[in-house]
Amino acid sequence: MTFTLFIDDRCPLCSHEVSLLRQRDPLGRLRFVSIYDDQWHSEFPQVDPARCLQVLHAVNERGQVVTGLDVTVGAWQRVGRGHLVGWLRWPLIRPLADWGYLRFARHRHRVSAWLMGAPRCDGDQCSLPPKSRP
Repeated sequence: MTFTLFIDDRCPLCSHEVSLLRQRDPLGRLRFVSIYDDQWHSEFPQVDPARCLQVLHAVNERGQVVTGLDVTVGAWQRVGRGHLVGWLRWPLIRPLADWGYLRFARHRHRVSAWLMGAPRCDGDQCSLPPKSRP
């Protein structure tokens, strides 16, 4: 079983991170499932689709639900880049990082508009490049 991430593929910033993860996952350790696809609910009954709209969710290799920044850190660890985000789980940083993540998750489309040039993607998936900076 793979580490399955339930992603908002209508969010440009989220889709950009998924693209980066896919590039670094030649062994197929990660699986990405759109939160807007109704087909996955029967395969993952332990995951609440409504909560996936609010907070990043994943199911690990043992079938356990993982949420928030633990998903981000877990995904990057599985592609050999956990050192880039692992500090977000350090005891003194974790509460602040989790607080910040919840705010980001709530406003991810606004953040995407600012960083990526569009708040939402047209169609099923994003293929927007990062917004260039002057």
